Amino acid sequence: MSASVISIANSKGGVGKTTTCVSLAEAFAAEGRRTLVLDLDTQANASLLVFGHEGDEHLFQAINDYATISDWLLENFEAGEQRRLEEFVVTDASDVTAGGKPLPLDLIPSSPRLRKTERELIYHLTDQGYSMEALQNQVGRRLRDDFNLLKAKYDIILCDCPPGISVMTESVLAASHLIIVPTIPDFMSTLGLDLFTGDVMHSLRERDVKTLPMVLATRYDGSPHQQVILNAMREAAAADEAEFSMFKTVIPMKPGFATNPIALGPDPTIEAKWPGDTLATIRELLAEVKAALP
Repeated sequence: MSASVISIANSKGGVGKTTTCVSLAEAFAAEGRRTLVLDLDTQANASLLVFGHEGDEHLFQAINDYATISDWLLENFEAGEQRRLEEFVVTDASDVTAGGKPLPLDLIPSSPRLRKTERELIYHLTDQGYSMEALQNQVGRRLRDDFNLLKAKYDIILCDCPPGISVMTESVLAASHLIIVPTIPDFMSTLGLDLFTGDVMHSLRERDVKTLPMVLATRYDGSPHQQVILNAMREAAAADEAEFSMFKTVIPMKPGFATNPIALGPDPTIEAKWPGDTLATIRELLAEVKAALP
């Protein structure tokens, strides 16, 4: 077993990254694939969405037990401990069932402390004479080593990345087989797309990362403005020297696309969590994602 690594990223917030990450993770797990979600966003929304009905209690426990991605950073790069990512995995984290069975879905949770931890780490290591490039190389090297150990245990690893870019995010992107960029087809969101496919992907290409990101149109309302922008995005993806490709699947803008886990109660089915025709849309996207993986 060697997992495929998928990162969900965009320089802009509020475009549906977490919903995309968790819905795909649960769809993969519903097929019986051993799946891991790595939450890199300080808001920890992916952690809450995976944990489900009692998500706030489970997340509080992980934070209290120093068992989050923030603690992995601190213990390895400030405290000098040798702790592997696999030590921070919460097994069978989801409360969702599919076909009467719990989803085989694990989680490395995030923490509201993560951004502060990253800043403190930068200050700590620069005081010791490390450059930003050296810091990035050090974190990236350890992350790759730990990822290789995790990949031996999973079929799929999905990484929910925060808005913007950080040492952790860039390291995860460099280790990914597929980068999905959820983007609302409107003027402001495409500015974030330009930034991501320009500066961020250019930086990765300098590190010999040849992965072409795939854009997923999200929160599509069918308005004339969004139709024009979506068509322009598709034309850009079809150009000879395109900086990204696009999924055919479009995620619609509609209330209840992702049901509030607290309102669902304990042990919901995957059909209840993604109601109506939502699950069919997720499965359409899942088929495209599987086809795009090497």
